[in-house]
Amino acid sequence: MRLKRIAAVVCGATSIAVIVLATMGQYGGAPAWWEAGSNERMPFSSVFKDSSGDLLIYNTAGDLTSGQHPFFRPLGTNGRGCITCHQLSNGMSVTPEKLQERWLQTTGHDAVFAAVDGSNCPDLPQNDRASHSLLLEKGLFRIQQQWPAEGVTPEFRMEVMRDPTGCNSGRTYGLHAAYPSVSIYRRPRMAANLRYLEAADAFTADSRATTLEAQAQDAFHKHMQGNGNISAEDMQSIVAFERQVFVSQGHDDTGGDISSFGAPALLGSWNLARAAALPDGNGMTLTHWAGNSSTPENEFRHSVERGSAVFSSRTFAITQTANLKNGNATQGTCATCHSERRTGAATTQAWMDIGTSSLPWAGDQKDLPLFKITCNAKATPHPYLGRVIYTNDPGRALITGKCADVGSLVMQQLRALPARAPYFTAGSAKNLRAVVDFYDRRYQAHYTEREKQDLVNFLSVL
Repeated sequence: MRLKRIAAVVCGATSIAVIVLATMGQYGGAPAWWEAGSNERMPFSSVFKDSSGDLLIYNTAGDLTSGQHPFFRPLGTNGRGCITCHQLSNGMSVTPEKLQERWLQTTGHDAVFAAVDGSNCPDLPQNDRASHSLLLEKGLFRIQQQWPAEGVTPEFRMEVMRDPTGCNSGRTYGLHAAYPSVSIYRRPRMAANLRYLEAADAFTADSRATTLEAQAQDAFHKHMQGNGNISAEDMQSIVAFERQVFVSQGHDDTGGDISSFGAPALLGSWNLARAAALPDGNGMTLTHWAGNSSTPENEFRHSVERGSAVFSSRTFAITQTANLKNGNATQGTCATCHSERRTGAATTQAWMDIGTSSLPWAGDQKDLPLFKITCNAKATPHPYLGRVIYTNDPGRALITGKCADVGSLVMQQLRALPARAPYFTAGSAKNLRAVVDFYDRRYQAHYTEREKQDLVNFLSVL
């Protein structure tokens, strides 16, 4: 068992005390799967193994015994709490691997598999594993949206061209049901590091929730099947918890320690929590981490440093990206859109269409529904896809009803990536190399093989 150096801050009224733990185990005292209402103890630091090293979860408020804390207890009617879909061991999200383990352990009866959204459609046989295939294979939850949204007059007509789950064309759910709705399938976003994202006002993929309070209320109704509203006291506790939890990679199997006091300011939950001063410059550039000796650790760290420079400085034409703040054909870098320097989320424009959900850029994802969007003659068309668009997820357009918003989704943060694959809103990228390859194709960046590997290594330590 490897020793860990974990830093925590306990804030008092007038002083800050620093506590260092030297002997944390693989799971740091917290469970690998946290069941809502189980009254587990969450230590101020928890460590979990992930695909490239160790994940570090850091709670600046100190140890917490979940007990009656509303983030950890069932709030609605289906046995779920916030923790159900935001597991510590998966970087405050969930992964197919953990979900498959949970299916076997509970024979599919864990609250995470609730019919409302943990299955491909609620009217499918819930004991059949195939009815939960999108959750088990890609970590996708069903999001049901009223269509049209309340108070919205759509600028387009929507048709279901393919419906592998049956949830968009049936009599109970879908466009022709008594209460018309659309079902799309999305990955849960990580519920951590959120203190740095509040200025962006975007906590869901379509930005329907613009505050932490609105996001919690939306989850209470849609995912926990709650009645009424979350109490003011519970809401305050949930939001406070989400503001005080920080998640990042803590150790890399090759690159070594990322979480100690000597780590670069960009890396580690400790630096995130204390808002360590980042070096001047744009993007997420990382320097002076590697030593001079030729060791596997230092070679990896040199690769990470090069990858950070590619991320922040290597330009390419960001073309045909609807809702990009700076317009068409911007010469930019990865950091142009991933502009929030601590998390890699977006600050200047929460949502944009980078092509992960619509043809031709997204590819034909046959396990997802396919919609045909036909824009009205008087509507402003999608600036690059025109008036007829084929998409797996209309994105922001389901909220605004605007043709120009079809396919636009909110940028996600880049922390703790090795703990929460697959990536993109629909889980279409299985690993970090697939993410880099997508952007290379999409924007014709023409990365070299070394640049691609350096980018993967950089993203893996955030």
